[in-house]
This record gives sequence, C-alpha cells and structure tokens, in this order.
Amino acid sequence: MQREMININANLISEVQFTEIDGKDGKVKVANFTLFRKTGKEGEKKKEYINCNVYGEKSEIAKDFEQGDFIHVYGYFKQVKREDKEYRNFIITYFNKIEKEEKNDDVDVKQLMAGGGIVLIGVKLIPLLADVLK
Repeated sequence: MQREMININANLISEVQFTEIDGKDGKVKVANFTLFRKTGKEGEKKKEYINCNVYGEKSEIAKDFEQGDFIHVYGYFKQVKREDKEYRNFIITYFNKIEKEEKNDDVDVKQLMAGGGIVLIGVKLIPLLADVLK
C-alpha cells in the first residue's frame, strides 16, 4: 500500500511528550506533540491541529523543541480505530526545527533608495546616507 507523503510547516503548541512502547525488537522511544497551522485563503482560513508521532532514535531531535517553535515535518497520516473512536495521527519520517531569520539592522544604500529613503531611515542608516550625499 502506497502512502501519500506530505510536508507540513506549523507551530508547536505544547510541550513534547516522551514515552516508550513495546515494539517487535524491545522498547521503542516515542515523541508525541501537536502542531497548529492555518490553511486556506484570506477570509477562508481553516485552523488545523496535527497530532504527530515520531519513533526510535529520531525522537531525540524533539528534546530541543519548545512551545511556539516553527517545525517542519515530513511523513504521512495514519488512522487508528479504538473503541468506536477514530484517531488521525501524523507519522513522521523526517522533521526539524525551522530557525527564525535574524533581522539585519544594516540596510545598504541600494535598499534605502529602492524603499523610498525616508521611510527606511534609522539610526544605523544616517552614516550611510551621509556618505552618499558627499
């Protein structure tokens, strides 16, 4: 059976839960966490909560995750039925934390001119502008 493999980028909304389960070859480490994302066009936004599971040594990567982190996951959805209730979990084959880009306070003169100048002028730009006007 071929599974549809999916990439998802979303925010971690709670602490990662670590457990161990009995597997074929003994104990298997498991990390469980929930991601949140909004999908759809403006005005038609849909909220989605994604329950994620990662098994084995890969689960160790999640120890560095904190609530609010932006996470990339790759894997597939799996539905499990227990006691008349169906659960839909995302089984992760690859995942990582997406680091936020640091803002660069130094804007070069070309960006200053292209952006309209006055709007972008800040304390760090005044020396750059003075050099251009010489």
